[in-house]
Amino acid sequence: MPTFVYKALTPQKQVVKGTIEDANKVGCIKKLKRNGLEPISLSLAVSMSKGKKETKRKNIKQNTTEKIEMGTARVMTKKKKTLMEILDTKTLEVTSEKITSRDIRIFTQNFYLLKKANFNNIHALKTVIETTENAKLKYVLEDILAGVEAGEYMYTTMEYYSNIFPYIYINMIKVGELSGSLTKSLSQAVRYLDETT
Repeated sequence: MPTFVYKALTPQKQVVKGTIEDANKVGCIKKLKRNGLEPISLSLAVSMSKGKKETKRKNIKQNTTEKIEMGTARVMTKKKKTLMEILDTKTLEVTSEKITSRDIRIFTQNFYLLKKANFNNIHALKTVIETTENAKLKYVLEDILAGVEAGEYMYTTMEYYSNIFPYIYINMIKVGELSGSLTKSLSQAVRYLDETT
């Protein structure tokens, strides 16, 4: 089972780092949340080969991570950061701002237009994120972008946000991505959202 390196916030707003094993990124996020941790970052740990010690990505210092079991977390004592140092003020607003059906419709329309203009998924998502005004939706889209950049399909991360994206909407994206006709699926999703909202 793959090992992921994570950085998360405890309920006391302390930063913890560690590793967790699960089949995919979404499963790791769910495990962390179940254990009262709010994920900040999550990346796949890279192993050298069989029999050798597991190593982390080069941008994560070897001596600052420690393998931990779920339910217990070692608080980083080298550099304690306050919540304000970790997150900028816009991210702090994420918890209070709501994502409306209008926000989803505008995102879908903009993403559809960019895909129609032959943008790839990563470039289209980055462009939409730059123009998104809702801080919470921007946070969700950045998470989707991180998944796409890691080689995942968009719909796999969207499934984690099923409270934001309707079930039928996620399935439209899934069909589009798996069949290679995402632009057509986005067109149908725009029509669906226009009719239901």
